[in-house]
Amino acid sequence: MGMLTSGFENWIGASAGWAPVAVFVITFLESLPGVSLLVPATAMLVGIGALLGAGTIEPAPVVAAAIGGAITGDAIGFWASRALGPQVVRRWLPRSQRRAYARALLLFRRWGWAAVFVGRFLGPVRAVAPLMAGVARMREYRFQTANVASAIVWAPAMLLPGYAAARGLEGMDMGQGFAWLFVALLLAATVWWALHRRAG
Repeated sequence: MGMLTSGFENWIGASAGWAPVAVFVITFLESLPGVSLLVPATAMLVGIGALLGAGTIEPAPVVAAAIGGAITGDAIGFWASRALGPQVVRRWLPRSQRRAYARALLLFRRWGWAAVFVGRFLGPVRAVAPLMAGVARMREYRFQTANVASAIVWAPAMLLPGYAAARGLEGMDMGQGFAWLFVALLLAATVWWALHRRAG
């Protein structure tokens, strides 16, 4: 797996123009149930963050692609689970993810919107939360606001460790280095406030 990740980083470094496409695919697959287990997305995104910190690739298209892939992957999982229904989803879900699915369902029933948002950051729950929301017939606008807001925060946060490591904590302007995360949190809060105000 380490050789795969290293080879991927070398390819991205040599083919910087393809970086946004590759990042979109990585975050998209990372958000799909079952498929996410086969993709070492965390290691790849940390490596891409390091290339961002080294100035090898442009940050804005990569961050936008990471957000877009995460949103799209979760949306497809949500729509598919709503169409298939709970029985089909439970049969199709890999055994290794069924416990995470049950935990996510309990979390969802108690917290709703917040469960979908937080689920993005909980490893195995990340790909299960959209299924859970769809099976439970969560309203579309509530799911999508949580989906978009969480992706806006999650994607830069996944890239930031590699970026910080490449820049070096000693030589890094901390205000500038952590600006991505601050902006992501601000955008997420704005999306949440605007959509909930509109729905209310």
